[in-house]
Amino acid sequence: MSTLQGHGIVNGRASGPALVAEEAISFLGDVDINTGTVVGDLPSVHGRSVKGTVLVFPYSRGSAGAWRFLYQLFKHGNHPVAIVTRDVPDPSVVQGAILAGIPIVSGVPPEEWERFRNGAVLTVDGGAGRVETPE
Repeated sequence: MSTLQGHGIVNGRASGPALVAEEAISFLGDVDINTGTVVGDLPSVHGRSVKGTVLVFPYSRGSAGAWRFLYQLFKHGNHPVAIVTRDVPDPSVVQGAILAGIPIVSGVPPEEWERFRNGAVLTVDGGAGRVETPE
């Protein structure tokens, strides 16, 4: 087990299999709220579901309304259990995560980013800003 230190953005603790996107994600248009499936032009994760995953992506793209889509994913039971970003997510994503109780950690050092592997179980502690990886 390895612990990576970042910055806690949204408090909470959750574990799940990693879904690692190489591209920025917008919850407004890239993810179908009714199924949790990535429908946007994101080759690394297109067609995959964010449901129950620790969603790992470099940064968020969004608008002021992105919070509603992340919250609707939660209401439909199709939400990621946690989010890890390289850069601080936009405020709308943070707002949606707070409402949905989805912990967020950002700022894991770039040299550690390669430790994130699809399917590896990650534990995210948004209060402490830590991500535990299996290696």
